[in-house]
Order: sequence, then structure tokens, then C-alpha cells
Amino acid sequence: MDEFVKKHQNIIFQLTITSLEKNGFNAVLADSREQAADLIMEIAKDCSSVGVAGTHTVRALGVLEKLEKDGKAMSDHWKFQPGTPEEIDCRRSQGQVDLFLSSANAVTMNGEIVNRDGCGNRTNALTFGPKKVVIVVGKNKITPDLESAIARIEEVAAPRRAISLNRKTPCVKSGYCMDCDSPERICRITSILHRRPMLTDLTVIIIPEDLGY
Repeated sequence: MDEFVKKHQNIIFQLTITSLEKNGFNAVLADSREQAADLIMEIAKDCSSVGVAGTHTVRALGVLEKLEKDGKAMSDHWKFQPGTPEEIDCRRSQGQVDLFLSSANAVTMNGEIVNRDGCGNRTNALTFGPKKVVIVVGKNKITPDLESAIARIEEVAAPRRAISLNRKTPCVKSGYCMDCDSPERICRITSILHRRPMLTDLTVIIIPEDLGY
């Protein structure tokens, strides 16, 4: 990597971490996916149950297999057929675990965490319920401010997620949000964590590579 690109990225990382800490979040820059996984395993040491959102970022770390091997009770709705009672019950259970793992659609350099959901199990669990929350984000998720965070969701994250879910929504064809009325719309809830929720131990782990949508 060009040394000036790396310096620029490090400026962004450090400003973002400083802002997150100012807003009450724990924040750390991991050197790699492996280090991020190790950090999660350390945080999970005193946790018996772990929930995971529908996140490609966390799954890319290989940490879920390690947690399951370590004997943690896992609440992962991806293990069930979508829309079944088992899957819905699993989503509900994620709000009562010891540790909830997720990514974010965007994290601003002002220290805000922004998500847009369809069901709400992720946005609910991020704000209240689990004793601990870990949010893992790649450098592609960092934006300057809230306006650019929402733009990232509408121009990048939501259309890509809709494509991955094989949804029949306008953004699948246009490539960006059309604020549609489709019954298959996945953008139904917008959550902004301006500060750390009062009763939640929340850690943000930044990884210096592009991960997830």
C-alpha cells in the first residue's frame, strides 16, 4: 500500500476511534481479521450465550465456529429457514444473549453508528438486552458524517443486501434506493446510536480492510 494512502487511512481510523470513545463506546483498531477474532474471543470469555446478526463481516472472521467450539450457546437465525417459527424465535432470542455480534451499515467519523433494518432484531439488540455488544466494521463502512452514512446505506449497503437476498425490489435493478413501496422492501427501520446506550457494554472493532456490504 502506498505510504500516503496508509497515512490517510490511519488519520481516519484514529479520528473515528477518538470520536467513538468520546461518545462512550469502547473502540479499537485491529491489525487483521485474526486479531479481531481474538478480541471477540476475549470479550466472550465470561459469556455463555452469543447471538449474531445477519452479518457477512463477522462471519468472515471465522469466529463463530470458534465460539461454538468453545461451548457457547449460539443464536444464529441463518441456521433456520427464513420465515419459519424457529427462525423468528431465534431472532427474538438475540435480544437476551450475553453477547451480541453485529456489523453496522455505517460508522461516522463523528462517532455515530448507523443501521437500517427490515425486521429489527439487529437494531433492537444493539440498543438494549444483551449484556455485551461487539460491532465489527471494515474501513469501507466509515463515513464523514450522518448524511454520508445514510447515502452509503441507500447507494451501497441496501442494494447489495437486497441483491444477496434475491429480493424483487427496485434497487436491485437501479443499483440505489428508490424509497420503494415493495412488499419485499428491506429498509424499514433506521437506527442511529449517537451515544453508547446506558445499560450496554458496547465495543466497536475496526478492521483496516473492506468487509461486508
